Amino acid sequence: MDTIQHLITVYLGAYMATMTSRQYKPLDRRWKEHKRELLDKIKSNEQWEVLRDLCLLMLYYGTPVQAKALCQMLVSDVTRRSDGRLQLRVRNAREGDRFILIDEETSEVMEEYLALTDMTEQELFRKDYGVPMIPQDIYTLSTRFPNEALVSELSGFFPIYSQSDYEIIPTPLRLNAVSRYSGKGITIAFLDSGFYPHPDLVMPNNRILAYVNIPEPERDDFGLPEDSCWHGMQTSLSAAGNGYLSGGLYNGIAYNANIVLLRASDSRGQIKTEYMIKGLKWVLENHQQYNIRIVNISLGDSREQSYLDNALDQMAEALVQAGVVVVVAAGNDGNTPDNAITPPASAPSVITVGGFDDKNRLSRHYYDMYHSSYGPTIDGIMKPELIAPGIWVAAPILPKTPLYEEAEALSKLVKVSDERLMGEVKEQLEHFPFGPEILTKPVAEVRKALEGRLRQQKIVGAHYQHVDGTSFSAPIVCSIIAQMLEANPDLNPRRIKQILCSTTDKIFNIPIEKQGHGLIHPRKCVKEAENDRYRRGLKRQASPYVNGRKVTFYYESETAESVAVAGEFTNWRGDQLFLQRIPGTKVWTLEKEFPFKGLYAYKFVIDGQRWIPDPECENVEPDGYGGLNTRLHLYLE
Repeated sequence: MDTIQHLITVYLGAYMATMTSRQYKPLDRRWKEHKRELLDKIKSNEQWEVLRDLCLLMLYYGTPVQAKALCQMLVSDVTRRSDGRLQLRVRNAREGDRFILIDEETSEVMEEYLALTDMTEQELFRKDYGVPMIPQDIYTLSTRFPNEALVSELSGFFPIYSQSDYEIIPTPLRLNAVSRYSGKGITIAFLDSGFYPHPDLVMPNNRILAYVNIPEPERDDFGLPEDSCWHGMQTSLSAAGNGYLSGGLYNGIAYNANIVLLRASDSRGQIKTEYMIKGLKWVLENHQQYNIRIVNISLGDSREQSYLDNALDQMAEALVQAGVVVVVAAGNDGNTPDNAITPPASAPSVITVGGFDDKNRLSRHYYDMYHSSYGPTIDGIMKPELIAPGIWVAAPILPKTPLYEEAEALSKLVKVSDERLMGEVKEQLEHFPFGPEILTKPVAEVRKALEGRLRQQKIVGAHYQHVDGTSFSAPIVCSIIAQMLEANPDLNPRRIKQILCSTTDKIFNIPIEKQGHGLIHPRKCVKEAENDRYRRGLKRQASPYVNGRKVTFYYESETAESVAVAGEFTNWRGDQLFLQRIPGTKVWTLEKEFPFKGLYAYKFVIDGQRWIPDPECENVEPDGYGGLNTRLHLYLE
């Protein structure tokens, strides 16, 4: 006879399969009978706690309600609508309560759970001995019950939405992003042409911690709607905008993250490599003050060069060694003879992001590659590491510009009746590129012209348009990294890159050199970040970790009897600087303060015999003897 454990496993597998299909379909009769058998067994054995766990799992994975909110939910928060369907009230003292409709399958399980629940108790979900549950209990449940194979299935569910509801699918929905994290407390720095304090960043709360004009720091230009503002405004908001002007529809995945904006173009609109280097140097000097954990660079040099000789690449490497994740757009030349990965995308330790095209559909059948740059760099490093949406990305239109006014007017006109249309067009004519002759045309032709203009300008809603380019793929990846860091602040850049690359989905009709490890999978990334938080082990930065001129080296080995660091700073002697094993671990460490800034090469010397580069650092150079040295960057006084 089937055990309850097995029944739960197969039922939840079938339930989640309705969502992995990316189009909600009720379970068929066979599975409904299976569920009835399961519920009868649970009730006959009076296993209230099993029913509670099943109910929690379905709500945790099948609704946007966060674990903390589930733990705070009261019995009275489960209410019935006039049509008989169940909904949950999610309490929020600051923003007001909201109601979440739960699907048919979960409703039936909830009904059975409520029938066995003591209605005099206040909290909806309690432990066996009457104590309210905490988020850690739900996390433990999600990873241990009913088995690891099922947890893997659960991580890939897709929300129940209708694609036809959207002109442009919002990015969180497009990627099936986790809703319980929003980048809160994490700061993302953007290095771009220019920026604007858009309402999606400053309303209702201003999340811009700093704005710096790198080429002309004394120039007071923030808030001026200059042409140079377009690109940076749209890239920053594609990651961290809260969708204020769209009622929250077109929000970024990290819509609660803090922002630092670094302008890299001068008053003539020129973007020079020296400006980008200075911008990254500013981040290196100020990342601790603003808690900058991620830098997005949707710019690049125009020529290929080895990262060993390129100052921009090396400054990006210095940021990674200082504990900052650096994400760079791959470029958009994949279909041209000029296809190349240029600095800083060519730096080995940065995360280089290409683009993919889902044709604005919620189906894998339409997945294709965007024309992003790819291939080995001059140094033979394969880039990009992964891909993210590179087209059909909703981004705001720059306020106080003619297009902003035109978009507002067009969005209103396409909704008015035929009777009012011509009068409204006459009043708004100054905002359109049409001459007065349009007023003499039939209503149907006028409406067609207005709709054609909307499509031509890629306008969606009154204040947004859809954009394309790997310039937007990179910040989308940044927003997912912000979620990972919110879930687990102890992650270092090396571990983040490992998680991103190991959890991707391969797109099988795209050559591997174009997609790298594959398409980013936000849910798997965040789940692995959460898992790391609860795994045992030493929480530390990757080696070498640079803080000013103080450097911490790490090396992991259970068998080594001695570990030393040798480099230019020891005259390449391997018996001068020894790492010490941290008691009770396999980690060896050494902290050293250097007297001078500069670029240093080093190796580890294991047991006095084996000379190797630092295994935790990708920034290496030939040592002249057929091996490799690790490069160490000390750029601060």
